[in-house]
This record gives sequence, C-alpha cells and structure tokens, in this order.
Amino acid sequence: MAHEQSNAAVTALRGLLTEFRQRRIVTRSAERDGMTRHAGPLTASWDARFPGFPDEDFPYTSFRGEHRRGRRDAYLIDIIVRLLADRGSVATTIVNPACVFGRHACRLAARLPEARVIGTDIDPRWDRLYRMWRCGRLPANYRFVPDDVFRPRLGVQPTAVVFFGACGAVSDAAMDYAVDAGADYLMCRTCCHDNIGGNLAVTARSNQVNRFFRFKNWAYGRIRKAPKYAGFYFSSQYGHSAYPRSTAGRQFSSTEEFLAVARDSPDSDICRAIIDLDRYLCLVERGFRVEYQGELFVAERGR
Repeated sequence: MAHEQSNAAVTALRGLLTEFRQRRIVTRSAERDGMTRHAGPLTASWDARFPGFPDEDFPYTSFRGEHRRGRRDAYLIDIIVRLLADRGSVATTIVNPACVFGRHACRLAARLPEARVIGTDIDPRWDRLYRMWRCGRLPANYRFVPDDVFRPRLGVQPTAVVFFGACGAVSDAAMDYAVDAGADYLMCRTCCHDNIGGNLAVTARSNQVNRFFRFKNWAYGRIRKAPKYAGFYFSSQYGHSAYPRSTAGRQFSSTEEFLAVARDSPDSDICRAIIDLDRYLCLVERGFRVEYQGELFVAERGR
C-alpha cells in the first residue's frame, strides 16, 4: 500500500510539473482540471480514510476563501484526536512547533486530557498575550517552551508533532524535527509556500490576495534584516539549495524551477501541491506512510 501511494505521489508530482511548465495554472478551469487529473488518486486515498475534507473552489483568489484554513485546522484537530485517542493508556506527548499563540495546542490538550501537550515558538510574546487573554486559564496538561524550530533543544521524544500553518521553510524544519526526534506521527498544515528557500518574490497579479502576499514578503524582508529577529522564518539550513527536498523531486526538477513554482504559489493550488508533494516524497524516503490533501499531511512512521 505504501509503495502504491509513493508511486501515486511521484506520478502526481511529474504531472503537476508538466502543468506548470505549460503554464496551465491560475485560471479556475486549469487548476481544477490539473489537480483532479494528477492528484486524484491521492485525494481518493485521503477521502477514504478521513472523510469530510472541507473543500473550497480555488479559494486563494479572495480573502473569503482564505477562511478555509480555519475550517481545515478544526478538521485536522479532529483527525489528530481520533488517531491519538486510540492509543489508550499508552503515554502520549504532542509537540506543536511554531505554535505562535498556542491556541490549537490548547484545544488539543483540552480534548486529550491524558496527553502531555507542549507548544514551542521562537517568540514567547505570543504565548504571554494568549495567557493574558485567557486570564491564565489554560489546560493543566499544556505548557509552552521557548524554542527555535531551526535549532530545536526541547529534549523530549514526541509521540506526535503537529502544526497548523508554518511559513515556508518553517514547515520543513518542523517536519525534519518530527523525523529526527523519533515521532510516530506528523500531522500538520503547511502554508506560505512562496517562502521556501528564503524566497521573498511573488509573481505580481492584480487580485487582493496576491497583493497581500507581496506586502507580507516586504515585511518579512525587513524582519530578515533585523538582528533581533534572527531565526524568524528563514534559515541558511533551508536556503535555495535545500529544494527540491526529495530524491524524486531532484530527479524531475531543479532548484531554479522550484523557486519559480514558489513565486506563483500564492495564486495556484497546482504550485502549492508541487511543493507539498516533494515534502510528501521526502517523508516517504525517511520511512513514513503519508496521506496528503490540500496542504494537510498525516504521516505515520513505518513499523
């Protein structure tokens, strides 16, 4: 089964790269047709195991469509609870790198009271703000630890690593942390695919979301230059040459092409899927069985 899924991901990656090279992206019909034709088997596998995926029709052309991320986070939390609750009396430790406020980690802690839930982030100010807003009333089984996902020093072996949106290379660092820390599960939502490899350029288009991404990257550029924000969002470990991440990805594409894909990703499901399928194959190469659908990953370490 795992071999069949890996083959389906390779086929999807090659097909979507062809769509990108022939510039069959961005328009609704091209995006829908390309994703259905090439990623259809992966979608079917996901839906068979995790029905109820909150789908939207090419939402990145509007801020209203961006609301799907909140719906998908709630759906992902349901999946995490379902998979980890089945462990019974086995001790469970969940680590949420790049947790920002920690609200998703707190929701998991409330729904899995027997688990130990740890949220980490390089910037502890967001945790302090959330505690003030909640008047300190957080689940007793949750704690926050300041930590840099690019140089993690948490010193625990997590049962599961989870995250709910991590910009560009932060997603890759969190995935690598799950692998290196020996986690049995990685369950997450990626975001800001335009920022892989330290990229800050976006193909300019006239829609509002595209303009927002360009403004965001202007702000990230200023952050990257400020010494006090060293380690925020970007790392030399995940520079241009780190992409593609998988052996399969490097066979079919190149660093230059992946950066071009990243620049188009704010407006293209196909471009985001190309980057995510490379991550998928990187996880498979490191011993995980992976399900993927619409920026969501559920990866389980092979036994």
